[in-house]
Amino acid sequence: MSDNKTFRIILRVLAYAAVASYTVACIYMYHRFMGWKSGSVYESDLPAHISLAVDDGLIYSLVSVIFIALSMLDCMGAVPFILGGFAFLSVYFSYCIIEELTELYGKKWDKGAAVLGALLLNVLMPCYIRGLSDGRYMGMHTSSIWHNSTYLMMKWMGLLVILIYIRLEKNIGTKLTAETYLYFLIVLTLTTAAKPNFFLAITPVMLVFLIMDIRKKKAPAGRLLLLASSVIPSFFVMYMQSSALYSANAGDNHISIDPGRAMSVHTGYLIPVCILSIAFPLMVLAMHIRDLKTDRALLFAWLAAACGFLQYFLFSEEGKRNMDANFSWGYAFTIILIFGISLIIWCRDAAECFSKNTEKSSKITLKKACTAVSGTVLLYHAYCGILFFVRIVSGVSYMMWG
Repeated sequence: MSDNKTFRIILRVLAYAAVASYTVACIYMYHRFMGWKSGSVYESDLPAHISLAVDDGLIYSLVSVIFIALSMLDCMGAVPFILGGFAFLSVYFSYCIIEELTELYGKKWDKGAAVLGALLLNVLMPCYIRGLSDGRYMGMHTSSIWHNSTYLMMKWMGLLVILIYIRLEKNIGTKLTAETYLYFLIVLTLTTAAKPNFFLAITPVMLVFLIMDIRKKKAPAGRLLLLASSVIPSFFVMYMQSSALYSANAGDNHISIDPGRAMSVHTGYLIPVCILSIAFPLMVLAMHIRDLKTDRALLFAWLAAACGFLQYFLFSEEGKRNMDANFSWGYAFTIILIFGISLIIWCRDAAECFSKNTEKSSKITLKKACTAVSGTVLLYHAYCGILFFVRIVSGVSYMMWG
């Protein structure tokens, strides 16, 4: 057996073990979250979400339906395993997306590397600098969120929608089967039912791409418009959700336009925090800004992030949900997309720059320096994420003040 093959086998074993350990740690953490009543040890939204569904009968998310069903079956002990499964599925579908995108970029990763990359994308956190925000979570912008059950469900389902969409994009010029169309429609609708923020951040970009494809005649207009019709059931779902959350008996709950209000609650340094939260993707984008014209994956990810960011920046809520920053969840999801595409592009750059056959030139030297610096920033994102996860599993509040 060659050394290269042995290394790949070891890498895969380590990757699978890391994902298994991560999943078990999540299950344990959610078990502890279930028992939280007060204080900062294992603090979580989970008990409140369960109470709203089981005790108050408020159904505004698929998670609410799951909690009510488990309560009726007297199986609430299954909640930690279900949420741990959600965390695992987020890693799994991140892996599937990496597989699809690296193939589109011309060179698929080894399976072990792809699994580790997927796990990394699910634990990355902002580059934390003490004093700029209230803590390693509050005031920062991240896709690695473990304490909110509705986001956990939306995240893995949203990644599945993105995976289906990538495959549809690949084949839309030649065919669109009824089975594929219905599959996409159902998963998109259920994802919206889990949490509407995904729909609000992602589908506007899908609309932009639809218009681009119609203009460029990438596929017959009728086929593209049929695909666009898959969003219709989601509008009905969002109407039902808004009726539950903003009904006449829901107090003074309503949406307001107040730029920066919700985003600035936990920091007085909004611009530095915004930059530090996505420092690595911003550095990769700066190196590949011209590629936005031709790289559809890069363009899609950044348009989605911009859409999610604008919603988070512009809108806030009044009433009982005041300062909950519920428009942040769409942007949170898009962050994993820009980190994912940036990681793939960075790895390609690193392979090109540091290859033995790379010719020496001032341009290559500059690219090597930029790649090395951005890689160092990625490592700090990873350090902050691993530290955060270890602490939250150990019982430290997810707010991590100070």
